[in-house]
Amino acid sequence: MNFVIVGTNFISDTFLKAALITTNFTLYGLCSRKITTANKFLKNYPKDNLQQTKIFTSITEVCADNLVDAVYLASPNHLHASQTIRCLNANIHVLGEKPSASNSQELKQIIAAAKHNKCLYMEALMTTHLPNFNILKKQLPRIGKVRKFLGQYSQYSSRYDLYLSGDTPNWCRTEYANGALVDLGIYPLSLITALWGKPTGILASGIKLATGVDGAGDLLMAYHSADNAKQAVISYSKICNGDNISEFQGELGSIEIEFVALLMKITLILNDGTKEIISTPFDDNSMKFELQHFISLVEEGKTESQINSFEFSEQIMAVMDEARKQMQVVYPADEV
Repeated sequence: MNFVIVGTNFISDTFLKAALITTNFTLYGLCSRKITTANKFLKNYPKDNLQQTKIFTSITEVCADNLVDAVYLASPNHLHASQTIRCLNANIHVLGEKPSASNSQELKQIIAAAKHNKCLYMEALMTTHLPNFNILKKQLPRIGKVRKFLGQYSQYSSRYDLYLSGDTPNWCRTEYANGALVDLGIYPLSLITALWGKPTGILASGIKLATGVDGAGDLLMAYHSADNAKQAVISYSKICNGDNISEFQGELGSIEIEFVALLMKITLILNDGTKEIISTPFDDNSMKFELQHFISLVEEGKTESQINSFEFSEQIMAVMDEARKQMQVVYPADEV
């Protein structure tokens, strides 16, 4: 299957390393605004693997090439919607890096384009495709009725030092639809959304930088139903570090998760003293699982993932929209 990678940042590099060991993947092209940047990116890989790779300098060129089957879209956040829709309208399948769009309105347009063109669109949230995600789902009943989820992802950004020195790196810019929630907080948010769905209530508090983005924040999400009441706390930051241990708390025990984005290690701790590592060993090529799923969907003629479904992306985006509204973090696309 002929893929084009759009974007040459670190996540594209991580994706390609996993892709090159995935069945039925061919790196047909790489899209970057500068040819020199694309060549520099490709130099990190053996020439015999990528010697036929075509270099594009615009999404227009990608969409005009009839040999492109799919794109992995890892461009800046504010471009996700427009580039995704252009690819879908050109009958190109899209695996789009998170966040899927700037807001729910843009996501709605993406889904409409996917349905209209009968093409596959899937948000590239890898956590739900990891083997340890299914293990977590299977083991959760062992801690009884689950009452709380504490999801943490706090990682000091080296580019925050640039901000402190007077520069404005991209992640600090609202015009790029960036900030700590859509970059890091989305990982624990996506995990709990996959397991619990849409919350019945949201309270959000954040630390805004002078540029208007959130540098850190917390979401308190309520899940109330007739037979159960539970809550999730999502804590995230790009301006300080944390231990990044997340936890499900149930009436019979708890489950601890090391590094929620990758589910690197999962430990079951029961009230009776039982302590058991229930996860499988971590696979460094963690992005291969979502890619394998995406390719299989294309091969089967499917236009929506049953794992990272449209509804799944919509629920995540709706929470982030409301959280940003409460924190007064506004993107240009919100004002259209």
